[in-house]
Amino acid sequence: MDAVWQQLHSPSPILHWLLVLLPVTICIAGLTGWMEHERGNRRLTAWAGGLTIWIFAPVTFSQVEWQQLSGMITILGWLGLVGFWAHHVWTHRPTPVWAHGLVIAHLVAIAVAVAVALVRVAMLP
Repeated sequence: MDAVWQQLHSPSPILHWLLVLLPVTICIAGLTGWMEHERGNRRLTAWAGGLTIWIFAPVTFSQVEWQQLSGMITILGWLGLVGFWAHHVWTHRPTPVWAHGLVIAHLVAIAVAVAVALVRVAMLP
């Protein structure tokens, strides 16, 4: 059981980079929609840009409680961004479609990477 737990806590570098780069992909989709003067893209771009900065230029804390709070903010911010993007796509019929298609392709790649990680864990002796 310890081997399974250790494998789940050490995800593949591909999965790590897919998760980290999703806000960048959403930011690109928001920027392209903002350039076409579509409604709602300023907030989407601001949130995605802010989360990208938060992830790539993290503030390091010495206390464990603050480190955990920072991790919780990152996770909730990431999930909230994906939810806000999904709401935006569902309600505004966003343009350009190709930019939001990149986000969908990115989400599919994350799902495939998670499935591969779970299969690898299931194959452990």
